[in-house]
Amino acid sequence: MTKLGELLDLRRTDHTGMHDLVYRARIDPTFTIGPKVHGGSVQMLAAKAAREALLDLADPDARTALEGVSAIAVASDYLAAPDPAEVDVAVSIVKRGRTVSLAKVDVTQGGRTMVSSTVTLGRVDAGDAIYRAPDLLGGLPSEPADDGLTVDDTALGGIMHLGRALDLVLDAATFAAARGERGDPVVRGWIRPKDAADQDADLDRDFPVLVCDVSPPVLMNLGMFGWAPTVQLTTYVRRRPAAGWLRFETSTHEVGKGMFDEDHVVLDSTGAVVAQSRQLALIPN
Repeated sequence: MTKLGELLDLRRTDHTGMHDLVYRARIDPTFTIGPKVHGGSVQMLAAKAAREALLDLADPDARTALEGVSAIAVASDYLAAPDPAEVDVAVSIVKRGRTVSLAKVDVTQGGRTMVSSTVTLGRVDAGDAIYRAPDLLGGLPSEPADDGLTVDDTALGGIMHLGRALDLVLDAATFAAARGERGDPVVRGWIRPKDAADQDADLDRDFPVLVCDVSPPVLMNLGMFGWAPTVQLTTYVRRRPAAGWLRFETSTHEVGKGMFDEDHVVLDSTGAVVAQSRQLALIPN
């Protein structure tokens, strides 16, 4: 088993060049879909690096005030798919503010920029919501249903390797593709890190970013299979999750001839919105 927190192990390098700081990380093959690194895992790494750089570059007297700061929005352009190996994570702090700070993060491999992100840093929400839309996730219960499907229960088990680090259960009622059927382009499920109690605080901050790209493509319910490369992914982190499973729903507004959109909504065990995302992706060839 691979611990999810190992993905967040960043080591500063001596060479910074045009950037404020450069970190190095090794991405384990666990964090891959097929042979290439999972997009949400790369975005989680960028979120972690932005916060790390904000702290590393701060005056010692200011670090305590920044402890509650984390990524609240991450917008990533996927230029190429990294291999599971070492990557450099170059960070420039564009703005350092009292409420919101902004960082530019480039993940490079072999001298090539693979994923370029803008990370907005601030303090997530807390307390009861003033308003929350009713019936989010269609009444999906807070813990997996008895007929829930683990990744290994489906054809995804051979290509999605995140199961070594995550407990991921798909809602059988919405994942029609697992039955060899077609259905609405909506997928729901539950997720948590394996051995969540042993994970560090960084995981609470950044894990929802990964969850916002964890679902199988909704195209599968339309009978469309194959790699659907992400062009752009924007994720919002709303609050720290309560203990327990996270629930998610993935849906689309329109599937075109060449592109489709895909939205994630993530709730914690109390029903609070933890994170949201929207991505533009390409139709499989």
